[in-house]
Amino acid sequence: MNKRGLLFAVCFMAMLCASAQKTFKYQAKLDSVKSTGFYKIKLSPAFLAKSDAGFTDIRIIDNKGNFVPYMTSDNLPRIDSEVFVTFPELKQKPDTGISYTLENVTEQPINKLWLKLRNTAVKRTVNLYGSDDQEQWFAVDEDIPLQSSTQDNGGSYTQYLAFPASNYKYFKVLINDKHKAPLSFLMAGVYAKRSVVNSYSDIPILKLDKADSGKTTHIIISLADNYLVNTIMLDIDNPKFYKRNVTVYAWNKMGREQVTATDVMSGKNGTIFMDAKTNKLELEIDNGDNPPLHVAGIKLSQADNPIAAYLQAGKSYKLLTGDASAATPVYDLKFFTDSIHAQLPEISGGKVEQNELLAKPGIKANAHDYTVIIWMVIIGALLLLTLLTVKMTKEVNKRNSGV
Repeated sequence: MNKRGLLFAVCFMAMLCASAQKTFKYQAKLDSVKSTGFYKIKLSPAFLAKSDAGFTDIRIIDNKGNFVPYMTSDNLPRIDSEVFVTFPELKQKPDTGISYTLENVTEQPINKLWLKLRNTAVKRTVNLYGSDDQEQWFAVDEDIPLQSSTQDNGGSYTQYLAFPASNYKYFKVLINDKHKAPLSFLMAGVYAKRSVVNSYSDIPILKLDKADSGKTTHIIISLADNYLVNTIMLDIDNPKFYKRNVTVYAWNKMGREQVTATDVMSGKNGTIFMDAKTNKLELEIDNGDNPPLHVAGIKLSQADNPIAAYLQAGKSYKLLTGDASAATPVYDLKFFTDSIHAQLPEISGGKVEQNELLAKPGIKANAHDYTVIIWMVIIGALLLLTLLTVKMTKEVNKRNSGV
């Protein structure tokens, strides 16, 4: 009887899982997984266009129909690259000692300065000064020891000076040599972290309509689907000098809604950053008393916001979406971000198609509707559990009465 109950439970869960997959309208098959591990999954504009506005209805399933946990881009490790920023040397009037004057090109406060010198076995101390105009200098730190080089074949060595954070435009390293032979400086600078710039995917534009009315230019951008739009790039080639206010509206079922208002001006790339999921955008350009701008082209794009999942080699996977009633999934995976490397192999979904498990339109609901069967299984399982409980109760009562 226990085996029968287990069989009922397994069948019920399998049918329930199949039923849950039927509520998603669209699917996109993922690239093949060659080795087991974490993968970054790129979500294309065409796929997110079919998703709910909050992207709560995105799921991953394997070839056995099991849902696969994933984490969103908010939980993924940030990728930063560390680069060496060289501070150019500036010529100055002679000081009482040998000095090395530098320009802080980062325009940010710094608390370390890396110096590259020719190999030397002597020891010196330096004073560090800061200035914003190269005329008046202020003390930052004094008597900072310079270490001698270690034996190597490079002919030079690098060390850093640590000091209180300072945002001076210029820094001067003054060597306390006391009339001794000078040291040879080769280079100076800082290591700075730079976040990797977001990558973007182009969004196809279905139709463009432009009209000049009074002092305002209206541009209507029609799209073939409800795309997620993160940037609008305007290619303006006339006039040469301009600065205009642009208001962006997104159309939805409730009508026109303002998304952002910003300025576009000559000398910049004309990119407007925003966040809207829509199939129609409207731009209002305030020309004032100026002639209308000549917009040679418009480009829309979506910022890539990948998800990450642990996938197994030999299994096939696909993405599901298109269920307005789906709630945001809560997975344990978000607590294990330390197990994920910043650099992950990337895969993407293929063509967005109708979900294979979704009932096709035109077919009667009862032809492939397993709701009745599922309820029969549930009722059967409850009856079975009730009978088992009654039977066990009778056996326990018999044993107790026999004692």
